[in-house]
Amino acid sequence: MKILLIEDEKILRISLSKTLQRAGYAVYPCDDGGKAISILGKEIFDLVLTDIRLPGKSGLDILKHIQKKHPNIKVIMMTAFGSVESAVGALKMGASDYLTKPFSQEELLHKLATIRDYQFIEKENIELKQKLNLSKKIIGNSPPFLNLIEKVSLTASSDHSILIEGESGTGKELIVDLIHEMSDRSKQPLIKVNCAALSESLFESELFGHEKGAFTGALKQNIGRFERANGGTLFIDDIDDLPMSLQVKLLRVIQENEIERVGGDKTISIDVRILAATKVNLQKKMEDGAFRDDLFYRLNVVHLPVPSLRDRPNDIPLLAAHFIGKHGSGHHITPAVMNLLQSYPWPGNVRELENAVIQMIALSQGDTLVASLLPKYLQEQKNHKPNPIDSSLSQTISSSEKTLIKEALEKCKWRQTDAAKLLNLPRTTLRSKMKKYGLVNN
Repeated sequence: MKILLIEDEKILRISLSKTLQRAGYAVYPCDDGGKAISILGKEIFDLVLTDIRLPGKSGLDILKHIQKKHPNIKVIMMTAFGSVESAVGALKMGASDYLTKPFSQEELLHKLATIRDYQFIEKENIELKQKLNLSKKIIGNSPPFLNLIEKVSLTASSDHSILIEGESGTGKELIVDLIHEMSDRSKQPLIKVNCAALSESLFESELFGHEKGAFTGALKQNIGRFERANGGTLFIDDIDDLPMSLQVKLLRVIQENEIERVGGDKTISIDVRILAATKVNLQKKMEDGAFRDDLFYRLNVVHLPVPSLRDRPNDIPLLAAHFIGKHGSGHHITPAVMNLLQSYPWPGNVRELENAVIQMIALSQGDTLVASLLPKYLQEQKNHKPNPIDSSLSQTISSSEKTLIKEALEKCKWRQTDAAKLLNLPRTTLRSKMKKYGLVNN
């Protein structure tokens, strides 16, 4: 905890500083109210411990300033016995607590510990609410999806670049939001840019910014996405659409951690975490010579493949229920419709499923969503019969997988944690597959 101590009596200020430092607090002592307000504009503090009567600005003036400019900072007021009424008034204004002089070290440290514990709980609650709000958008419990979320939780807190690969509509941007919210940069900006939405001539200006008069139409200075994301995260979507001519410029920025605005000659240092997304196999594109290998390896420090919806059909009922709750009111889907939804390959993935649910709700005349409300191409799934070759292949793969899992379990004496490591699978995925193949009770 970082504390700004404001006390004009030198002996008391030195004594309190030593007490706080011995207790493990970082202390910034100050003897003047006006100076303290100036310091608050330059440094970040968790708590201010201030006398009420001070030269320059009073403790109450400082409290008012903190309430207006730095509402997250806690304040403890120190007051002489005759000024207790002022301290009580400070509590009504938003101070966390007060101390009446003379006070003991134990009393001071007890009050600080109480506030520190409260701040910790408050921070945990904020983080939990953020995760809960985001988790409402992240829907699924199938093994491929849970495997993805496990990888996200393992890598989110690092500062490594992440390449997110998945078809259009799979929810790559939601994964980006989740990574940022779980990262140490969550309180800093998350700035997004889409390579497919910008022309080559505009992209450099959008990414790096430009100075006034840098080109025709540059009537004022523009701060680019990298500068706006400084301290936080930059998400570059559809990185596979980035022209080769710009790939080398992006690579230089990632390597050097600095940019120059278009038309400028000033070098600007940046601290940005890069998240990039691709809708195609970027490694294959690199191997074909259409994407720089050095940039690929810079971006692909962590690789997160997002499964298509056809690879997680068991999540479709959950997703459909989520979209009904989002866009409808008391609607429900018949089992026949759910069978159609789960048998369709969904080339547009989750986005296409949401659109289908919206259409059913819009056309419905009651609470029941029936097959006739589905888009025509989905209704035609009624007559779709599985390809016997596909079924045979699926059965063969399942049989081989069951044998492999059983052999691993036997080798590890049925210790699931060891078997999961041997198979290079998350334990939750192994457990799910054991249930699928009837291996749980062995």
